[in-house]
Amino acid sequence: MNDLQEYVKYLKAKGRLAEINARVSAELEVTAFTDAASRERKRDAKTLLFNKVEDYDIPVVTNLFGSRNTLSELFTNSYAIELLSELSSMMASGKGLSIVKAGKMLLDSKPKYIESGLDKYRKLDSLDELPILKSWPKDAGKFITLPLVITQSPRDKSYNTGIYRMQVFDNHTTGMHWQAQKGGAIHASEAHEKGERLNAAVSLGTDPYSMIAAITPLPHGINEFAFAGMLREKQTVMMKNGEYPAVPANSEIIINGHVDPDDRRLEGPFGDHTGYYGTAEEYPVFHIDSIYAKKNPIYPASVVGHPWHEDATVIEFLGDLLKPVIKSMNPAIVDIYAPAEGIFTNMCFVSIKKRFPGEAKKVMFSVLGMGQLSFLKIIVVFDDDIDIRDMSQVTWALATRIEPQRDVQIITGATADSLDHTTNIPAFGSKMLIDATKKTKEEGYTREWPDTISLPKELVDEVEKKWKLLGK
Repeated sequence: MNDLQEYVKYLKAKGRLAEINARVSAELEVTAFTDAASRERKRDAKTLLFNKVEDYDIPVVTNLFGSRNTLSELFTNSYAIELLSELSSMMASGKGLSIVKAGKMLLDSKPKYIESGLDKYRKLDSLDELPILKSWPKDAGKFITLPLVITQSPRDKSYNTGIYRMQVFDNHTTGMHWQAQKGGAIHASEAHEKGERLNAAVSLGTDPYSMIAAITPLPHGINEFAFAGMLREKQTVMMKNGEYPAVPANSEIIINGHVDPDDRRLEGPFGDHTGYYGTAEEYPVFHIDSIYAKKNPIYPASVVGHPWHEDATVIEFLGDLLKPVIKSMNPAIVDIYAPAEGIFTNMCFVSIKKRFPGEAKKVMFSVLGMGQLSFLKIIVVFDDDIDIRDMSQVTWALATRIEPQRDVQIITGATADSLDHTTNIPAFGSKMLIDATKKTKEEGYTREWPDTISLPKELVDEVEKKWKLLGK
């Protein structure tokens, strides 16, 4: 799978591609088809290829990562995953930059750079030539939803690749919705300090490993395209791009441009993964200098909204994949789960094997210190006898193991997800920590905690066998 087109062929061969040959509109209709496909099969949704998009000669592909089976097939290099776990664990332990640098050396799948191959692309006049979607009725306009935005630090020349939505303001400018803690925003801030503009390159449509690497919450400083090379066990080929950051040489579409330090504009609203329209806020403006496309490109897009969509499948998969990393940082953790219906960054359940008084709170504070988990709004900790992926058990434990005054803690003045519309101030709110574990005398519980009701396992197994023999 050397590029997006080979990936689409791979999905077709696997029976995971649905081709829509009827003429459809890039405004709302592509979303409606993608929404229907996602809700029908959830974690095993098909990728959709729209061959005839009204007013455009470029097909659109959506739901590229809607199948958990596909994600499992992409993440087959166990060495890459083990190394990611080791790096994350070492960085979280605070053992120093020397370990981080040593970890980077282990990631010896540095991208291979070639001289510019832009001569193989055709130059487009404006964004009007691309089938950019308007996803939801009250969106502020058309949004590019699956761009790999590549920036370089003015300070140390390190690269960052992130996926930030880009609202189309006109044919040559878009918004750049990067939150303050994201790599692109950090690079923009560094440029602002120097009074310089920040050049950026946008890759639309590349191989699946590069796209997944850009989505994965890698430790800061790890090159996304190096990680992609580890996943595919083959270096990512990047082509030099003049004064702009290098881009994957297999990109379907390339957009070069820059962000000026003081140029900001109202961006949004946009129908987001929360199931609501996000509030309009000021974000940097991306000024487009040039656009290039393959002779016959495919335009990639992602549709997000009220769960279930492909972002839920991807985040759930990555959460399970990175669970050993989190457990290695806190051995008490048995399982951690952020349900899609909790919008991932809004709610998280953790089960632990409690060993000493107050460990539930210790675990919750530990989780809040883990990278993007710092945006969590609600964390609930359960004993390890509760299956935190079973909502009936979760609800039962919430109802029977909590005394609100004692077990609920509110933290104010905390970092929040900028997409959380409930906060009074954007990206600044509060946290709720809930200890739903059984309490001990050492934790001040003066009564005897009652045992849960259960029958002997041997008896249950024996009766189940008899029940089956009776045909019941």
